[in-house]
Amino acid sequence: MLQPDDKAGHPPETWHVYTDGSSRHERRQTFSGWAARAVQPQTRQVRQVSGAGPGGDSLGAETTAILEGLRLVPAGASVLLHSDLDPALLLTVLESGPGEAARAHLRGVDVHPILRHTAAHHRDMHDAARAAEREAREGASLGSASLPNAVQDAQLQARAGRTDAVETRGPVRRLPGLTGPLRLWVRGVTSGRAAGSGRTLVTLTLDLPDVQGTGPTETAALGDALEGMLLALTRGTLIHLQVPERWREAVAAAMAGHGAVRVVPEPEEPTPPAEDG
Repeated sequence: MLQPDDKAGHPPETWHVYTDGSSRHERRQTFSGWAARAVQPQTRQVRQVSGAGPGGDSLGAETTAILEGLRLVPAGASVLLHSDLDPALLLTVLESGPGEAARAHLRGVDVHPILRHTAAHHRDMHDAARAAEREAREGASLGSASLPNAVQDAQLQARAGRTDAVETRGPVRRLPGLTGPLRLWVRGVTSGRAAGSGRTLVTLTLDLPDVQGTGPTETAALGDALEGMLLALTRGTLIHLQVPERWREAVAAAMAGHGAVRVVPEPEEPTPPAEDG
């Protein structure tokens, strides 16, 4: 069950998800549109999606926006969901089968019912939902004009590290999740020279098959090794990368551009003294 959670503020790694949906009846036909945006201010990431089509109603559009908004967030993340849907209906959506499936990959969801149009991001979602609906009526390609501009505006806000304040419609309620970040351990790093190229070669040993990378320096080669393995993974999940303390700075520098990778230093066991023969 959802539990009240009235504590002010949320951890900086929290993703903020804004959603809205609408429907309109014209010329004996109904069209519905929806939009969702996920923002991570700490790492300056923005993800957005919208859709529309004939038929449906406002509740169906709102529901689709909520489910698709949660799916935008990488696995293992915590979410603060902003929605102006009636709180009772919002909880019904999240506790339904589709709602549980849409949030099963998350660490947890804090549900924040808000008043209509009380934040810039949420107004953007309303405008995007209406634009998608209009494009569907006119037969235009979905997102042909409105979506890129909205994402660009959101990226500017995210780069400033800001999420917008909203007026509450009820207490924040916490829905515990099932999944934490993917944890990987760096078991060892060896380096040498790549044959015939004059470049540095490193072999990175994780609790996975070995991964190799090359570069002009050891740090660059390490970054190349990490890129090859982690880039695909970070599209779908947060990663906590456990590294020996002596490699912390090099790995952190290599991963500086990857907001979904968190480098966690791990104390190393002291080398036992050599026994006298």
